[in-house]
Amino acid sequence: MIPLMLLATFAADHTVYIGTRTREGRSEGIYRMKFNTQTGALSDVKLAAATIDPSFLDLHPTRPLLYSVVASPEGKLESYAIEPDGGLRRLNAVSSRGAGPAHVQVDRTGQWVATANYTSGSAAVYKIEADGRLSEAVDSVQHTGKSVDPERQAGPHAHSVNFSPDNKLLYICDLGLDEVKVYNFNAATGKLTSAPSLMTPKGGGPRHLAQGKKRIYVLNEMGSSISVFENGKLLETVSALPDGYKGPTTASEVITNTKETVLYSSNRGADTIAVFSIGKTLKKIADVKIGKVPRNFVLSPDGGFMLVASQNDDTIQSYAVDSKTGLLTATGSPVKAGSPICLRFARLRQ
Repeated sequence: MIPLMLLATFAADHTVYIGTRTREGRSEGIYRMKFNTQTGALSDVKLAAATIDPSFLDLHPTRPLLYSVVASPEGKLESYAIEPDGGLRRLNAVSSRGAGPAHVQVDRTGQWVATANYTSGSAAVYKIEADGRLSEAVDSVQHTGKSVDPERQAGPHAHSVNFSPDNKLLYICDLGLDEVKVYNFNAATGKLTSAPSLMTPKGGGPRHLAQGKKRIYVLNEMGSSISVFENGKLLETVSALPDGYKGPTTASEVITNTKETVLYSSNRGADTIAVFSIGKTLKKIADVKIGKVPRNFVLSPDGGFMLVASQNDDTIQSYAVDSKTGLLTATGSPVKAGSPICLRFARLRQ
């Protein structure tokens, strides 16, 4: 008979998948690790699937399936079945319909996958087949144009794809155009039709976004700022940098807590996570110093912890989240993981 204490330990373990950048020679593909839901402790990092530059991942909302970009010049998406032990079994790979895919998302129904291709400035939509494999692209869009920065904005650079909560729209942040392109999404066919864009500040370079009940919070990579939209109207743009910071930096991720009372964004170079309270406007309440070149970060399913991937430190650190203020306190020791880029919690099976 297994002791009750040991059963409780098993129940507290939650699998987290880690997307990495293999081109830097410090990783071999997609990794997995254990997260203790009671203490926030991280442990047991191991390779789940060897592949090339799986820099961004997403998981199916109800089935044991994982989808990953292959951020190579030719561009691919890969599908994986999650085995009972947490390992990954590759199902298939399809063209991303562009170069340098940077982001992937599964829709709320678990029937469709979208990806954004940074290098070519394009995006595509795929059907999830009955066995979890990806179809070839059922639709794709190619952006055109440029913005004010001659080096980084000489052409389109689609950086992320986000289905709306009602599954009727697809938002595509295009860093090269200073626009969030908006498309009507047909959830029966997977087809996209153009809708009015969200226009972000010139030279800001929209990268990722977080969706609230009525608002959309757009992270501007080049400007290290957050632009807040409601009903298509820009309400404000606020800096995410520490006061007085003058060094080089680019923003990388933005999320809100479940109650939409706190917003977080990360800065590479300043190496901070900015913490904002959400009211009529965003109000900066803290700058949390973290590891070198923070990339993706995620809240645990219960919102009690945040995990932060620091690419240049090759570490992932857990932070306890204050339930009232949203402020962060490091808990335990970081774990080592080569070039971590993206973190995703697996669905609990207990």
